[in-house]
Amino acid sequence: MNIFFEIWHWLWALFGCSFNLLLVYVAVFKTPKAIRSYATLIINFAITDFLECFLDWFTQLRLIPTPGDISLTYIANGPCQYINPFSCKLGISLLLHCLPHAVWSLLLSFGYRYYILHHSALSRMTLFKILLLIYIPSLFQGATYWSTLATKEQILPLAKKWFPDYQLETGVITGIVDTTNWVAAYGISHICLPIFPVYTSIFIFRRKIIKHLEENTQMMSSDTRAAHAQLLKALTFQALVPAFLGVSVICYILSQTGLVVSPILEYAIFSSFILMPTLSPFTYLCFVRPYRQFFMRVIRRSMFLPTRPIESSTKAARFDSGGQVSHFTNTGTAIC
Repeated sequence: MNIFFEIWHWLWALFGCSFNLLLVYVAVFKTPKAIRSYATLIINFAITDFLECFLDWFTQLRLIPTPGDISLTYIANGPCQYINPFSCKLGISLLLHCLPHAVWSLLLSFGYRYYILHHSALSRMTLFKILLLIYIPSLFQGATYWSTLATKEQILPLAKKWFPDYQLETGVITGIVDTTNWVAAYGISHICLPIFPVYTSIFIFRRKIIKHLEENTQMMSSDTRAAHAQLLKALTFQALVPAFLGVSVICYILSQTGLVVSPILEYAIFSSFILMPTLSPFTYLCFVRPYRQFFMRVIRRSMFLPTRPIESSTKAARFDSGGQVSHFTNTGTAIC
């Protein structure tokens, strides 16, 4: 079973790191002027997701909650085990601090898309300051959570007490002896609690954006309506991505409460999460036209296929950050 999940982490992490690095490149060098401010949020997504994929590969975690008890056991089966236990602890802490930041960033993305339907786009510096503000809770978590992780000598007796049949001799074993410790409780709560209200808020913003676009569809040209249809597809895809983190949280709750006790569920907590940062970049690589054109050229070249000339539009809708129609010109860049 361990081999299967090791291959799983290697493959998804490799794909995720590659696609997120590609997204950083196109967001920095291929972003049209019309969505340059929104590219700040795209770059934030790509860097966060890249770190999640890299740290998932580096640690390859199995989480063993103790039903009815206040302890947690982490088993790191990734390359960090060949360095030292502290590197695994630090990797775990950094990985876990990325999860809530990705969720808060996604909420900011949807909130900003709704905001610019009624207001002018914010500057890149303003968006950067907002990102720093919402990063503070995650930064505090990342800076403190590692200090709660116990040594193998402290956590192994507790794990064997509750799971005497488990083979716990491979990988780096660490964990939390007392989850009621305020630092541990803050970290766990910050990961688990926001996902469901944030997910609800995302769908509320998505519905409001769709309603606004539908109400104004008669005022749009055929090109603009087609572009907005692509935007709605992007919104739908992006709204579904956090579901993988929701699956991880549900697996953790089922294990912690003792409703389901299974090694597969323990592996699945982090194995299902890795799909979120791996698939997230496709929201932009597939639905933002300049990014998609560059992405398809990369795919064709990697498959030794002839590249197609970039299609030019003589009458395209021009969008401001996040898909807001700002104005129309005879020549422009169709985003989404």
